Amino acid sequence: MTSIPEYDLHAEGMYVDDAIAKLDRVVSAHRGKGGLFAVITGYGSSGGTSKIKSAVLAACRKYLKQRHIKGFLDGEKAGDMFSPEFLAFPNAAEIPAVYCRTANPGVVLIRT
Repeated sequence: MTSIPEYDLHAEGMYVDDAIAKLDRVVSAHRGKGGLFAVITGYGSSGGTSKIKSAVLAACRKYLKQRHIKGFLDGEKAGDMFSPEFLAFPNAAEIPAVYCRTANPGVVLIRT
């Protein structure tokens, strides 16, 4: 697999509620298809944690508990193939190399 769908949740002017509503639609569309996709959350302003990313990670924990997704991986951990988070991610070997070359705190990978 060389590329996966990407969904931008930090488009200019998008608020946290808008981003989570879009994420809900994306997860619903992918649910049960067994695919992998990335959501772009941005890095956050002034080097801090992105509010959208924090909300996406919280939503992913909820989706996982409800079995709407099979797993999620913070882009910060995608660059470390030996991290417990990477190793626990379902079918981690299918993550395209572009996401594994370096840590990317502005992305979350989701497996349905």
